[in-house]
Amino acid sequence: MSSTPLANNLRVIIAEAVKMWRVWRTYKILIVFWGIFPLLWVLPFVFQGRALVGGLASANFKNLTGTEYYLPYILIGAMVSTYVFSGLWGIGNSLREETYWGTLEYIIISPTNPIVVLLGKVLSEFVYATATVIFQGLVCVLFFGVPITLAKILPIMLIIALLLIGFYSLAIGFAGLTLLIKETHGLVRTMEWFFFLFSPIRYPVEINPITKFVSMFIPLTYALVAIRMIVLFRQPGVSLWNVILILLLMDVASMLVGYITFTQLELRTRRAGTISMH
Repeated sequence: MSSTPLANNLRVIIAEAVKMWRVWRTYKILIVFWGIFPLLWVLPFVFQGRALVGGLASANFKNLTGTEYYLPYILIGAMVSTYVFSGLWGIGNSLREETYWGTLEYIIISPTNPIVVLLGKVLSEFVYATATVIFQGLVCVLFFGVPITLAKILPIMLIIALLLIGFYSLAIGFAGLTLLIKETHGLVRTMEWFFFLFSPIRYPVEINPITKFVSMFIPLTYALVAIRMIVLFRQPGVSLWNVILILLLMDVASMLVGYITFTQLELRTRRAGTISMH
C-alpha cells in the first residue's frame, strides 16, 4: 500500500528534526553552551533585581504591574522569550545554515515543499526550547521562589502553544526573507532587540506610552500577560479568555502572513536564480 502525502510529509518532518539533533550532537561544545547559556542569560537580571529591589518583592513595582514580585516577573519573561529567540535564530536562520552546509539547493529542488522541511526545523527547535524552559523553570522554582504548580501548568501550556503557532509561522516567513537577502544576523539581532524594547520581557511596557502602544501588536506581549496572570496575579479567568481570543486571531493572521511571505519570496528567488548565491 502506498503512503499518503500526509504520512510522507510527517516522515520528512521527523527526519529533518532528527537531522538537526544529530548536527547538534556532533558539535559537543554546542550542547555544553546551550546547557549553561539559559542560566547565565538570566542570572544578571536576578542580581540586578536583588541590587535594585533588595529581594523578591517591591511595593513600587506592584504599583506599576499589579504584582510585587519583581524577580519572578523577570524570570517568567526569560523563560517565555526562550521560545521566541529559539524561533528567530533556529528557524529564521535555518535556510542560511543550509547554504553553508551546501544542502539548500537539494531542499529547494526536491519534490517536498520547503515549508514541510521548515516544519521539521520547527519541531527540533520546539524540543530544544522546551528542554531549556524546563531547566529554567526548575531553577526558578527551587532557587528563586517562582510559584509554579501543577494546576497552573496546563493553562500555561495552552498559552505557549498559541504563542508558538503564530510566532513560528512568522519565523517561516522570515526564513523566506533570508533566501532573498542572504544575510540574517543583522536582521535577527534587530528583531531580538525590538522584542526586548517593545515586549514586557524585562520590564513593564506601561512605563512609556510608545512601548505600551507598540506592544499591543506583538503576540509575545499577550502571552507574557496571560502567563504572569496565571502564575503571579491569581485574577479571575475572564481576562485570560480575552487574551486567548486575541492570540487565536493573531495566530490566524500570522499563519497567513508567514505562508504568503515564504512562498512569494521563495518563488522570487527561484526566478532570479540566486538560491545558491552567498
